[in-house]
Amino acid sequence: MRSGRTRRARVAPAGAPQAWTVEQIRALGTSTDLATAASVLGMSRSAAYKLIRRDAFPVPHFRVGARYRIPTAPLLAALHLPGTPTAQNSEPGP
Repeated sequence: MRSGRTRRARVAPAGAPQAWTVEQIRALGTSTDLATAASVLGMSRSAAYKLIRRDAFPVPHFRVGARYRIPTAPLLAALHLPGTPTAQNSEPGP
């Protein structure tokens, strides 16, 4: 027998990760830190550091002092997203 309760829609907790948009990734600039790149790729920060140490991170990276930097263009390419916004011509092509 069912009770008179209704189900509530699940709402993501305040700290839950949000999906990244192409515009948000481009707004990061030319490079970003490893934790942000991991979030964009949908992995945890600790998993990203493990992959970096094994030289298995899916995006090219470079080290600046004690920190890792991830260029955003290869990050977009790894996600199969365009690196730069496409220009729309107002004139029809030949």
